[in-house]
Amino acid sequence: MVSNNTSKEKRVYGRKYGRPLNASRKAALESVLPDVKIEDRHLTENGDIEPCILFDAGFDECWLEVGFGTGEHLSGLMQLHPQNAYIGAEPFVNGMSAFLKDIEDEPKERVRVHMDDAMMVANSLTENSLDGIYVLNPDPWHKKRHYKRRIISQDNLDCFARILKPQGQLIMSTDVPDLADWMVTQAMMHDAFEWEAKCADDWRVPPADWITTQYEVKGAKNAGRMVYLFFRRK
Repeated sequence: MVSNNTSKEKRVYGRKYGRPLNASRKAALESVLPDVKIEDRHLTENGDIEPCILFDAGFDECWLEVGFGTGEHLSGLMQLHPQNAYIGAEPFVNGMSAFLKDIEDEPKERVRVHMDDAMMVANSLTENSLDGIYVLNPDPWHKKRHYKRRIISQDNLDCFARILKPQGQLIMSTDVPDLADWMVTQAMMHDAFEWEAKCADDWRVPPADWITTQYEVKGAKNAGRMVYLFFRRK
């Protein structure tokens, strides 16, 4: 059970709204979100929710994507591996509405979303319940006084280690050099994770089946080379 109250502190900062939504995105929020959102009763943050109770169909594997942006990667996973179940967390309405519009005509029995802090979901799941976690291009929080807001931290890695199965993967990416160093350092400092990279190409070159998003193509302002970090739960 999760008993550390500090682990339940919400970590969502900044605006939840951006540009006004167009009619189709508003419609997707109204029609699709009620069918796929994780119900409040399952956000216990007590480490007692089995993923299987969230979905309407069985699955081979269950993966969590933290902060999925507009959901390109998540919807791509749903198409590439329809036998798996996916949980996506994205606090920003614009991103969530884009994802819901993208999947409105797709099967939804193996996808669930949470439009708020991803750690609320992670804290609610049982031990050894996920096959993998994606943290792709998170907010770098450049100022040193804001480093505590970075999603990859020792406290959150404790939670990820708890809910990942043995040999489960933690997959991270960024094009911000300082954040890449931070994520590698934090993950290597943690006893539960080991870096899979054996050579430079293992973190410079994405796998053959990698789903490339518009963000990766465009890059952030002053972005560097995209870095792909694959860690495994010991």
